[in-house]
Amino acid sequence: MNLRLSGPDPITEHIGVSAELRDAGLIRHLGVSNARPEHLAQAQAIAPVVCVQNSYGLGHRPQQDQLLRACGEQGVAYVPFFSIAGTGREDGPSGAEHDEILAIAAAHDASPAQVRLAFALHRGSHVLVIPGTGDLDHLADNIAAASLRLTPDDLTRLDAIHQDAQ
Repeated sequence: MNLRLSGPDPITEHIGVSAELRDAGLIRHLGVSNARPEHLAQAQAIAPVVCVQNSYGLGHRPQQDQLLRACGEQGVAYVPFFSIAGTGREDGPSGAEHDEILAIAAAHDASPAQVRLAFALHRGSHVLVIPGTGDLDHLADNIAAASLRLTPDDLTRLDAIHQDAQ
């Protein structure tokens, strides 16, 4: 069960109830969504958390990098949604794609969306993206993104784009 959070308020009471449901065998695992670092710490003090599901992607919410790393260090899956979108694009692409992303996509015979997914996946083995899939062709494209091996130079260029979004 993922507890969807809103705002900076403490989540201790909500996680406590969720932990009771887990202890009663009604749910198997606990996760948090829209979490901040302090939420993860509050939840982990009460019960094991298996995943954090937050909005995150290339150029979108780079301030989440610290939480993403903390999840990896604690063995918690980081499950980003909107990984294809980017800054201000939660409702789908709006405007032109960044030239660097287009160049990297062309170099790998991939789409910009595949590069965006691959970037998120390269953030750590604990990252499990939610790309969204509308049809079988889209599913095949998303699966192919997992096989895209970005070079260290690609990652440096993409990280610069990501950090510029702050």
